[in-house]
Amino acid sequence: MIWRRGNYSENTVETILEQIKYGRYFDGDLKWYAGVTANVVQSLLAHGFTQEEIYGRGRNLMCWDIPKENALQCKKEVISLYNMQSDSESDFLSEKYPNLFVYFFEITPKRKLHIDISGFTAAKALPENPIWVTEKARDGSVKRVIYGFSAENIKELLLHFREVFLNGTLNTLTIQHISGEEMWFNFGEGCCRISYDAHTSQEGGYASWRNGSKARKPVKFFEGEYPAYMVCTDVEQYMAALSYFLEKDRKPGKRQNVQWAWINEDKFPMSK
Repeated sequence: MIWRRGNYSENTVETILEQIKYGRYFDGDLKWYAGVTANVVQSLLAHGFTQEEIYGRGRNLMCWDIPKENALQCKKEVISLYNMQSDSESDFLSEKYPNLFVYFFEITPKRKLHIDISGFTAAKALPENPIWVTEKARDGSVKRVIYGFSAENIKELLLHFREVFLNGTLNTLTIQHISGEEMWFNFGEGCCRISYDAHTSQEGGYASWRNGSKARKPVKFFEGEYPAYMVCTDVEQYMAALSYFLEKDRKPGKRQNVQWAWINEDKFPMSK
């Protein structure tokens, strides 16, 4: 999903049209819908989107915040240029805040093109990105859940993640924070490997937690094996790295007495 946070006064009709043209989002044979709303999450849920689809990174859904006096004009201009479908009765308009949200999505059989907007409430701004948590269990099943960034949710997650380390039910745990940076954990019996990726390396490198040892003897995990210097066997060290990442949205470093090894090749299976 593409959207702009804040500075919505800079999102003129011309600016959005230029971004659409440059990105070539609506080129091709796909059919698209255009709408305007004062609460993009409520509108998209009503259209049949899931939360995972709303907060995902696909190109079949996009949204821009825009001053309300320009929103309907923007929709009109895009429809005329790209021959989109729309439904004025499904546009949720409000005078409560100075901005509205113009949104576009690919039309599929799952999408409702006419929605009931009664009971909708205006939102002051676009929602923040959530925290994505993906768990791959020992039986091969995968669960993916999203959480809002709040102290209450972080506390709940930390309690759950401590239990995960102690009970050995997971092969891997991946956490994508609101910035898009990731920390993931590969588990063995009473141990784990901690890795971190800010997605800034052009070579695809990532950081792997070090325990201070130089031992390279392989340690068996539930999936694959890792050298001993990358293995964390202390639940408190595991929790300290995890809680710092959840609270700060970055990996701990020297000030937190944490060492990292830079990995440029997949010598050992990440099992992400």
